[in-house]
Amino acid sequence: MSVLSKNLDELFHWLESIGLPPPSRDVRIVEIKKGTTNLDDRGRFHVRQDELRQPSDYEARFEELLQMGFSWLNLSCCGVYDSFLVVSIEVPANPTISRALYPEFVTPVNHSSPSLHSLDREWSVDGILVIDNEPRPL
Repeated sequence: MSVLSKNLDELFHWLESIGLPPPSRDVRIVEIKKGTTNLDDRGRFHVRQDELRQPSDYEARFEELLQMGFSWLNLSCCGVYDSFLVVSIEVPANPTISRALYPEFVTPVNHSSPSLHSLDREWSVDGILVIDNEPRPL
């Protein structure tokens, strides 16, 4: 089992333990960097539909993030889009831990539940994410 799969399982178990069982376990991952300016006037993140990745396609990137020296990563349950549960991997703006000085450091992975925006809309991601169907121009 990959580290990403293990963390997704932990997220699901935690959500169930607090009475919020996710409506789907068919997950898509989107990476969001802290401090991104790709927000609309309501504070929602804009992502392209092709940025929603299957966990198996994101495993190597997740491992890479864990090795980069970030002080934390956050798995945040955003809600449902097109029958998929969207989980964002929230990443700090910059690594803060020197892997050369602290090679034993293990990046903690936090878990977050859906926001009230999502829960009030039957788990919809619409209050958090705007998913653009058009590819970005080159």
